[in-house]
Amino acid sequence: MSCNFFSSISGKKFPWQKRLEPLVKALLQHEKKYASVNIILCDDSMQRELNRSWRKLDRVTDVLSFEWNEYSLLGEIYIAEGQVKKQAPLYGNTYYKELRRVLVHGLLHLCGYDHHGKAERKTMREKEIFYFNELWQKF
Repeated sequence: MSCNFFSSISGKKFPWQKRLEPLVKALLQHEKKYASVNIILCDDSMQRELNRSWRKLDRVTDVLSFEWNEYSLLGEIYIAEGQVKKQAPLYGNTYYKELRRVLVHGLLHLCGYDHHGKAERKTMREKEIFYFNELWQKF
């Protein structure tokens, strides 16, 4: 299992890779997912285009997950840098904490969790709380 960090923003590296990688691996191991994950930092316009193309929603979202479910690649997570920076103070987070929060959310999507219905939302929220309480403080 590996996690590969990329940035589609010219001249910018994905921040805090060394701190986030153990979190990604611990969550995936706990969920018994052993394939690799690609995590891409992008600008808001790219995220909006992905959202428009794949979900038919013409807006920016903080994180999008695309399941590949292949033997060697579980999927890809796209994180909108500007959106994450903008919403961090709304949730009382620093940019780093908000980046970490949306990363966990995206990983849970790749692990098969969703939040379309009330029961699904409850399960996913419980998983987020579990991982924030169990793993959050370590990373």
